[in-house]
Amino acid sequence: MRHLNRRTATLSAAAGLLTAAALLPAHPATAADTPRLSGYDVIAAPGSVPRFYPIVPSGAIAGKVVIAVGTQPMTDPAGVGAGLPKGYVLRPYYCAQPAEYTGVFVCDSGTYQQPDVRVPSNATDTTLYWGFSRFPQGGDLAEAVKLARSAGSLPADGSRGTGKVTVKSRAHALLNTVGFGVPAVPEGGTVRQQLRVHANDAGRLTLRFGYAEGQLRAGVQPLRLDEVTTGAGAACEVRWKDLPDDIPNLVCELEAGDHVIGYRLTSSPGRYAQKLQAYTRYDIYDLGYWDESDVKHVSALFTAQGRTVRPFHGLHARDAAGKLWEYDSSRKAAAPLDPRVAMGTGWGTYSTVTSLSPYTQGPFTWDGVGPTAATRGLGDVVGRDKSGVLWYYDRRTGVRGGTYAARVRVGAGWNIYDRIVGAGDLNGDKLVDLVARDKAGVLWFYAGTGSQTTANRFKAPVRIGGGWQTFDRLAGGADLTGDGRADLLARDKAGVLWTYPGTGRATAPFGKPVRVGAGWGAYDQLVVTGDVTDDGKADLVARDRSGVLWLYQGTSSSRQRIGGGWNTYDLLF
Repeated sequence: MRHLNRRTATLSAAAGLLTAAALLPAHPATAADTPRLSGYDVIAAPGSVPRFYPIVPSGAIAGKVVIAVGTQPMTDPAGVGAGLPKGYVLRPYYCAQPAEYTGVFVCDSGTYQQPDVRVPSNATDTTLYWGFSRFPQGGDLAEAVKLARSAGSLPADGSRGTGKVTVKSRAHALLNTVGFGVPAVPEGGTVRQQLRVHANDAGRLTLRFGYAEGQLRAGVQPLRLDEVTTGAGAACEVRWKDLPDDIPNLVCELEAGDHVIGYRLTSSPGRYAQKLQAYTRYDIYDLGYWDESDVKHVSALFTAQGRTVRPFHGLHARDAAGKLWEYDSSRKAAAPLDPRVAMGTGWGTYSTVTSLSPYTQGPFTWDGVGPTAATRGLGDVVGRDKSGVLWYYDRRTGVRGGTYAARVRVGAGWNIYDRIVGAGDLNGDKLVDLVARDKAGVLWFYAGTGSQTTANRFKAPVRIGGGWQTFDRLAGGADLTGDGRADLLARDKAGVLWTYPGTGRATAPFGKPVRVGAGWGAYDQLVVTGDVTDDGKADLVARDRSGVLWLYQGTSSSRQRIGGGWNTYDLLF
């Protein structure tokens, strides 16, 4: 059985290939040393580059080395089978090729990485044989060629010998299979999983774990892998206990045969739930083509059980210079907002800006996801410029580190409204909506269309009702009452805050108002942020006139100080 350190291949920086050359150096020697040369055997993958040059474990070579290559064992001085199969690309480098001999190279001493050959990517199972003999200065070339070609039938004496390159095709490699037993990992508990490996060939198995698409990654306690069990013909080593981390957790050297490899996964109490997959690579080669020759298998999804991952919300802020900033939620009530991230400049051109629903952090992967109807509500923003034109910004560009897609012109005439507020999904169609109050105090409902290709982002307005001029602040977009419908907050000019519960009906989207309390006139900004504390309830932030930002947690009637200095912003949303 091969050991865990059996691999002799290293990555060639020039060609991105694995070759044995770097680990087959010449022995540092003095002129008095007796030269000793030896051959070696390798298993090579399609696309790899095996070489034909002996190891020099001792001594210094004087003169040249003659190498014979062919498809038959090196036992015939006449060179039966000399040369390479069709499709193999020879690279002799500094080795001469005598015209009178097929498959023969005469190499200067010290050319340890030549000659070599590129194995075709569609190679079938093939064996290449090579023999060598030392060719002293003034020696007989014909005799040296005979010795190289018949080295397999002669005793190896340090001046001659043989090697073999066994090429195993991709179809051959795919005969090695892996099956998975991946039950769910209980929160705060353990589970045993296993790999069922059919090793058609001896090889190396590597196991790692990865996230399913869209899973939460940051702030999740890792699982731990330990207690590995194997049977005869298998030797395994835990390389990294924590997972998933996109690095190998387990490496096993396997003899040919069937194997069951078990391991234990342990979860921490209180961790978030995740869906994961196990990934294996099986390598049967000494010389492989980087990342292509291993046989890869992927398990079905399995669950690491734990706390439900709720949507993570946040807050937008525009400074006096027109620069937009984004504060993601930390999911911690004691400090609910992470440090700000710049989102772009030029936002001072708008007289008002609002998120159509509380800004929601998007998928928890770096994979690009372009805007779709299903992503409505993940922080899409509208802004009215000073000429009265309304513009729509899709939150996600589908590019890592991107902010908003190019804005879309909704239309002109929006300066008839003195309040434009994102309302969330008011009519229950899974698309986010908008409410706007005209200067006569009439509130209008604009239902979202989910359109991606046109400027028709909203349906025709529906009149909600008059009398809304009594309020100087409106804030909405999230469920504040716990009934699953988006609600609206309205503060009257006496500083009393009211909740207008959502009904889910487009014709009458709000029910009878409920008084929250007085004293809210102390604030010049009110924003329904959604859940920034990870307790399942939408929260509210309010800025007082001295620039202090306060959190009103959805599960508490008391406020909590977030911090000062927020008067650097002229708008929060």
